[in-house]
Amino acid sequence: MDIQQIRQQFDQLGDIYPADETVKIESTTIAGVRCHWFIPVNATVGELIILLHGGSYALGSLHSHQAMTSHFASTLGRKILLVEYALAPEHPFPAGCNDAEKVYRHIAAAYPATSIFLLGDSAGGGILVSVMHQLSGTPVKQPAGVVLISPWLDLRCENESYETRRANDPILNKEEMKRFADYYAQGRIESASAGLRTFGTFPPVLILTGSREVLYDDSKHFYDRIRTVAPFADMITFEGQTHVWPLTAIQSPATISTLEKISAFMDVHG
Repeated sequence: MDIQQIRQQFDQLGDIYPADETVKIESTTIAGVRCHWFIPVNATVGELIILLHGGSYALGSLHSHQAMTSHFASTLGRKILLVEYALAPEHPFPAGCNDAEKVYRHIAAAYPATSIFLLGDSAGGGILVSVMHQLSGTPVKQPAGVVLISPWLDLRCENESYETRRANDPILNKEEMKRFADYYAQGRIESASAGLRTFGTFPPVLILTGSREVLYDDSKHFYDRIRTVAPFADMITFEGQTHVWPLTAIQSPATISTLEKISAFMDVHG
């Protein structure tokens, strides 16, 4: 399949369960980037979430993530801004990161008194961490906290978990990951690998991963490094779960627990 066919297939993940119809969706353009506000009933005042969707840096859209994001907004009780950043291979690194950074800068300036959380799943987590590196050392207001779900942070695809967890991961494999890494990095693998960046400081961070993921070590290695500079860092492994489990099973006990932990994290750091 070509990339357009793969995108259409990936978007079908958004049809697995219905969106929360109580959440209002408003599409807009921010800093030249297509974005979508998810507004739940009785949204918390003074807090919002910017969500960077996954999709191997080349896939993902409003369609793929609308249902999940609507339930996140409803359960967390906060407005969420879903960012449709530029995708590879048409727009390789750092195009997507630059889009996300522009949106974050705009939101930070437009909502100076608001606590802003960043949430990224899979490749969205990589985009998120790259944005944090691009913002480091600048006067831009830092996020109140960062949440990473199954982040893909090391595009070298050499971590041990690619082998040790291969038989247990029904979704991802090393060969496909390397293919999409090349789409995105186009010869700049190390520069495009957000998990290899060095940070002097980092916001409070919550990292959530499944025990059956070949990307498990991406989370573990980043956690081991970032907890030395972040004021708060926690990594939680959900036993028996595969890559970005809330995207396919919003009502599962694991997803309910995931949202409870994200909510508690935001309640503390908001």
